[in-house]
Amino acid sequence: MYWILATIFILIALAVPRYRPIGVVGCVLLGAMLTWGVIQRLRSPADDAGSQVQQRGRPTSPAAAMQVIAPEQVQVENLKMTGGGAPFELSGRIENRSDAQLKSITLLVTRRDCYEGALDPSGCVVLWQDKHWISIAVPPGEARDFSSQVWMRGAAPRSRGTVEDSFTVVAASGERVRPVDDPQSPPQKNP
Repeated sequence: MYWILATIFILIALAVPRYRPIGVVGCVLLGAMLTWGVIQRLRSPADDAGSQVQQRGRPTSPAAAMQVIAPEQVQVENLKMTGGGAPFELSGRIENRSDAQLKSITLLVTRRDCYEGALDPSGCVVLWQDKHWISIAVPPGEARDFSSQVWMRGAAPRSRGTVEDSFTVVAASGERVRPVDDPQSPPQKNP
C-alpha cells in the first residue's frame, strides 16, 4: 500500500510541475509514516512471546497434547436443526466416549427434501450438504448439551415436500493432559 502511494506521489511530482509541492509534501509525509511504523515495530515485543488469546485448534495449556479422536467415540443424540436459514440453530447432545477431553467435532449436515415424484429411489432429494465445525469441551466419559448456529452457503433452495435432516460425525479432536505427578509411576533415577 505504501509503495503504491509513493509511486503516485513521485509520478505527480515528475509529471505535473505545478503539483510538485504536493508530491514532495506527500513523499515526506509517507516517509515519516514509514519511519514511525518501523520504530513501533522494533519497540513491540516479538510475536512468538506467546499470545494470551486461545487459538482455534491449539491446546489450552502447555501440558496438553492435541489428539485425534475417532468419530465412533463421539455419540450425538437428539440433533435438530430449526430456524429459517439465516442462520439455522443446531442443538443436541454430545457424549464423549474417549479417554481425552473432547474439544471440537465436525458434523456433516445433510438436508433432504422428500416428496412424491422425486427421481431418487429413496424418495428424497439432497437440498444441501455442508460440514459444520463445533467447538465444545466435554470431559472423557461425560455428555453435554450444545447449541450452535449453522450458516448455509449460497441461496436457500425451497423444499417441495417434507424436510429431513441427517447428521454424521466426520472428525473430532481433543486434548490429553499429561499427568504432572503420577503416584502409580515409579520414581526416575538420575544416572
